[in-house]
Amino acid sequence: MAGNITIKDIAQKAGVHFSTVSLALRDDPRLSQKTRERIQQIAHQMGYVPNAAMKALCAYREANRPHPIRSGLAYLSDNDGTTAFHQAVFHEAREQAARLGYNLQHFNLREPGVTLERLRSIWWNSGLKGVLIGAFTEAGTTLDHLWDPWIVVAYGYSVEKPDFNRAIQDHFTNMLQHLAILRQRGYRRIGLHLSRGTNLRTHGLLQGAYLLDQSQNHAPRIPLMSDDLDTPEKMLAWIRDKRLDLVIAGGDEYYVLQKTGLRIPEDIGFSLLSWKSYEPDNPDHCAGFDMKAEVLASSAVSFLVSQIHENAYGLARVPKSLMVTGEFHDGVTIRPGN
Repeated sequence: MAGNITIKDIAQKAGVHFSTVSLALRDDPRLSQKTRERIQQIAHQMGYVPNAAMKALCAYREANRPHPIRSGLAYLSDNDGTTAFHQAVFHEAREQAARLGYNLQHFNLREPGVTLERLRSIWWNSGLKGVLIGAFTEAGTTLDHLWDPWIVVAYGYSVEKPDFNRAIQDHFTNMLQHLAILRQRGYRRIGLHLSRGTNLRTHGLLQGAYLLDQSQNHAPRIPLMSDDLDTPEKMLAWIRDKRLDLVIAGGDEYYVLQKTGLRIPEDIGFSLLSWKSYEPDNPDHCAGFDMKAEVLASSAVSFLVSQIHENAYGLARVPKSLMVTGEFHDGVTIRPGN
């Protein structure tokens, strides 16, 4: 019956994660308007009806749940958080902090007159003891080692030094899973376009998994492409030279590929290196791998709070890493599965 339709049923029909459906049905701005409307239309067509009793129960629990604010947490970055990625990461981190009873405050190291020394003075005088090193704009950023009075966790590897405890995406496993699904669809000559900046941010893990996949599958050795593919001519030359049957790349490269005259997926398959639900111009119909940047943000806060409970001040002698895996997002740019 239509009334028994669940968000998981809608997610299966739409080819997205059930959390994406939940956001779409709440008209959450973290998803693009196009994505929200598409999922809402699918839900309407399937006859989805929210469970009124469950909705009322959730509202009651939320209204009566205690939310003690124990203290503040700092979110340190080098940007004003206006890009879709940084907005999504900080929003999810702040929401998770609130769920755990903390107030996450954003501090931009690039604001005029702001220095780490000044911020540390603010943190010390306000009694703030937990710091989440957020996503920095520049890969390979280095900070100093003066962190003894604070408990610190870093989001990803954009801040490479010092050796903080970290919450990181499991890039190696993600790439192996991505490639395994594409090979199940019959692709054999898979080309990977990976910019030097992305390779640096991921510590070469995506490249390493790509090479391992070729070895394990006795596949043709296709070198990593790191040069710009910013024209249809360059894209077409690469595809023909390596005799590729599929390209893994970013959204910009997808739009270039569309201009080559090749049919997708009839002549060439395409899969996004990182499928981003939070990006307004994300080509939602494309196949790709969702790295779950938002999940990583909430996990980073949970990790930080766990370290606060352990009084893990300063830089750890043996740093720990919490790894988060993503999931494949199916799309019309590759051959359909069986």
